[in-house]
Amino acid sequence: MANRETLQKLLMSSSDEEGEIVPNCITNYHFVDRNGESVSFSILPLHWGRDDILGTVNSEIFLREAAADGLQHIYKKVLAWRFELSYALPEIHVFSRGKIWIKLLKPRKSYAYTIRTILIIVHFLHFVKKKPDAIEEILWNYIGKNLRF
Repeated sequence: MANRETLQKLLMSSSDEEGEIVPNCITNYHFVDRNGESVSFSILPLHWGRDDILGTVNSEIFLREAAADGLQHIYKKVLAWRFELSYALPEIHVFSRGKIWIKLLKPRKSYAYTIRTILIIVHFLHFVKKKPDAIEEILWNYIGKNLRF
């Protein structure tokens, strides 16, 4: 695990982008590297707790969203990701360069396969945390119901 200094360096290396409006949650998204190739957000460092992150930022990863009207697009550099298991459904967030945590909702269909493994793992952890004694069949029914690709 990285220490508090590493997290602070990561947070300080990001800059505020004045005048930009960034939503706190996003749908129809995907992530790309600097070459425009689709990548999983799981290659970003994992933010674990208040002061710790796992991993280092080795490449530039950007969050992209196309609005339903096709006119407005979001293109944000992201630095880390985290997940939360305390709610009715698990939540996944990414930390943008503008020092904002953005909640990821439904990915764009063509991107869902790229992040399928990480979504299954997060939903698996969420289920096991809530029902540690459940049988395997119930677990897979839960995952199938919540992750329709």
